[in-house]
Amino acid sequence: MRQQGWLVEWEELVAKEMKAGRVPGFVMGVNLDGQSLFRKSLGYRDREKELEITPDTVMGLASVTKSFTCMAIMQLQEAKKLSVHDPVIKYLPEFRTPDRQKTEQMTIHHFMTHTTGIPPLPIDNLAIRNSMLDDMPDEDNPMHRYLKKEYQKPIYTFEELMEALALAEYELVGSPGQLFSYSNDCYSLLGAVIARVSGKSYDVYVKEHILEPANMKSSTFLLSDLPHLPDVTTIYHFKESNGVSEIYPDPNWEDGLLVAASGHLNSTVHDMLNYAEIFRTGGCVGKERILSEESVKQMTYPHVQNSYGRYYGYGLSIQPDYYGGTLIKHGGAIKGVAAHLAIVPERGITSMALANLIGSPVEKATLTALHAIEGRSLNTPQYQFETYSVPLAQLGEYAGRYVSGEGMDIIIYVVEGVLMMIDKTSDAFGEKKLNYPLRPIGEHQFIIDREGSEFTVGFVKGEDGSVKAMSLFYRIIPRVAATEGSRV
Repeated sequence: MRQQGWLVEWEELVAKEMKAGRVPGFVMGVNLDGQSLFRKSLGYRDREKELEITPDTVMGLASVTKSFTCMAIMQLQEAKKLSVHDPVIKYLPEFRTPDRQKTEQMTIHHFMTHTTGIPPLPIDNLAIRNSMLDDMPDEDNPMHRYLKKEYQKPIYTFEELMEALALAEYELVGSPGQLFSYSNDCYSLLGAVIARVSGKSYDVYVKEHILEPANMKSSTFLLSDLPHLPDVTTIYHFKESNGVSEIYPDPNWEDGLLVAASGHLNSTVHDMLNYAEIFRTGGCVGKERILSEESVKQMTYPHVQNSYGRYYGYGLSIQPDYYGGTLIKHGGAIKGVAAHLAIVPERGITSMALANLIGSPVEKATLTALHAIEGRSLNTPQYQFETYSVPLAQLGEYAGRYVSGEGMDIIIYVVEGVLMMIDKTSDAFGEKKLNYPLRPIGEHQFIIDREGSEFTVGFVKGEDGSVKAMSLFYRIIPRVAATEGSRV
């Protein structure tokens, strides 16, 4: 490992990235073999009061919460109270989708690996108060595409959540186990499984069986706890003013205790480095065993490919060939939250990065830190691939408009022999609509460079051979029009 100089170089890069992103506050910690390697804080937990952010600042984790949900499921499996291969309807008989036969085939494993076939939907937003969806004008609200107005009402119980999902109008993108497509709704319902099997609410179960044994004293699902903690962030959000994007403090944290299992735990860098020990050690935090070694192996097994060269375990993304080791990671993003957990167990490396503005480059900060620690260039690309060419006629097959239930709106078109992408979704985050060239890297696989970070794009064909969807940001996004924007 690199011994000198790397930290200064990395800090300069991260400071530049955070300044460019107008990030109010960023904090990161890295441990080596359970001991602190470094802690780095930039900016403020409260910019207006000039209160500095620290490794003990309580911040949102968003979807990093998903691994806690899967850990709870694995604990219940160890206790022989369920099996990950049980049908979901064994515990949630009210659960329904448009295809009864496929619904009966969906298992807890499919929920944990995002392979049910359920497309991205906005339904769980009905259970989240103060979400970004509330800021959208009615004509842009993706809810209206899938749920009739008379069914759109606040959700307070798991039964109401399952009823709303049953009333939604959508098609499954595939059979259970066939395709990876990120589903917050499925993870929210894993919280219902945990509650029904354990006899405790999801948040109470996780607190008693994970947070407390792992000595995560500042971690909580309850927003009512935050005023009683000494070091809590202010969250920040975008707004438009005279055509200019501004960043402002927002007092309204997303309140979604019912759907907490999909992404509403709040924690600190210090607490999360305790949690990361579970995956470094094979189940323990200090002398406390949280999970069996076999269950850790199941959580970190590459069960399904979710993008080019990347896989998903149980609530964790897995890169099995990470420079001779395994990179275990997961990110999170909701209003006022950017989070990234990363572990390389073979190297003894655990890390956690947090920021108080959605869209902050926390993953890039994490990956460049790992490169620096192990002596690689900070500019080492995230993906390694060989040159691949696609005939011009085939490029035209991908053209069209792709729209998801979560609000993503993508145009794919061909210009001068190059496949291009317009992400119309970015307006929701106060950004401009941008064009991105897609570089081919494999069969139906492309890559884009978006603000210095690489993302893969895949296209999915139906039984008739035509393109029916695209895979982007780990979601299967259905194609709603095959000709719009085909050539510009």
